Amino acid sequence: MKKLPSYRLHKSSNQAICRILGRTYYLGEFGTKESQDKFNRLIAEYLTNPSFGVEKNRQSVAESVVAFLKHAESYYGESELFNFRRALTPLIELYADLNITEFGIEQFKAVRDYWVKRDAARVYANRQSGRVIAFIKWLVSEGVLSPIVHQGLKCVAPLKAGRCACREVESVKPVSDTTITKTLPFLSPVVADMVRLQAIIGCRPGELCRLKPSMIEKSGAVWVIELDDHKTAWRGHARKIFVGPKGQAILTKYLDRPKDAFCFSPTESVEQRLQTRASKRTTAISCGNRRGSNRKQNPKRKPGASFSTGSYGRAIAYACKQAGLPVWSPNQLRHAVATKLRDTEGIESASLMLGHRHLSTSEIYAEKSERKALEIAQKHG
Repeated sequence: MKKLPSYRLHKSSNQAICRILGRTYYLGEFGTKESQDKFNRLIAEYLTNPSFGVEKNRQSVAESVVAFLKHAESYYGESELFNFRRALTPLIELYADLNITEFGIEQFKAVRDYWVKRDAARVYANRQSGRVIAFIKWLVSEGVLSPIVHQGLKCVAPLKAGRCACREVESVKPVSDTTITKTLPFLSPVVADMVRLQAIIGCRPGELCRLKPSMIEKSGAVWVIELDDHKTAWRGHARKIFVGPKGQAILTKYLDRPKDAFCFSPTESVEQRLQTRASKRTTAISCGNRRGSNRKQNPKRKPGASFSTGSYGRAIAYACKQAGLPVWSPNQLRHAVATKLRDTEGIESASLMLGHRHLSTSEIYAEKSERKALEIAQKHG
């Protein structure tokens, strides 16, 4: 919370003054209603406008990015805020001192080319470019730029497949049960249970990482997880995840903690991994380092309060390499659940379980079953 500037008397002029960010504002005769109203308006602008105090016609790209990120901290979720920080990084590297009014189509294409030169996938480069356009749109809404700038950038066509130097990425495929089974022994018990649970309920990786006991309603035969912060919360959509007996058996052991603590703890996972390593030790205790003796007392990087989608994915990737398997991601578990449900229960059931509002979204996640096609061909072919 910002510390509010005070309404003060300037004795030599008998005027009311207010000092904000090193600048003094004269408000008129001290004690009058007019000066009080002017002071209130000034404070309101200071609290709501991230660009307050910066002259719009002299605002640099770097100042504009800082102002936008202050706005984004309260407007976007944690993951999207991270994406915007990444998307605006090339603006700082290439055009930090440039006046924001001089940012146009040529500069926008140079920012997009920043990702192309770093071997980013075409879809990723287009998404990051879209975030730059969203940043420009916000500056238009704040009166910093003319709407013409935003309209001009929207006229720049996105990168097309086969018509640019960007590489293409394969669509996400469901991971097989066999691959999951072979990966599990190389995961810590915490991460292994996360994988088992996600393979049952089909939630998003981020939803699983942020799960807390307080989100779980256990009064019925089927538990209901209601998330406050999720991918489509900003649209006003509710997100509920339903957990049956199999999922409950996995989840129960992670509910014996404060309601606002995260169910799956990286600290527990690291401790389990170290215990496993110690149990496999073949060197006698008297002949080598004891556990922890060669570690820093206060390392710079410590396990966080919860897994992120990145740390969860890296844990799985590390286990895949240990097992000699192709690396797969947590998102593939969600795709696998969707495919199974579509095959056995229909696309409507897959849509309900995955929390999609439109069947077309579930079509993206659920691979068309070859087994069904073979059955139909055998019957009607």
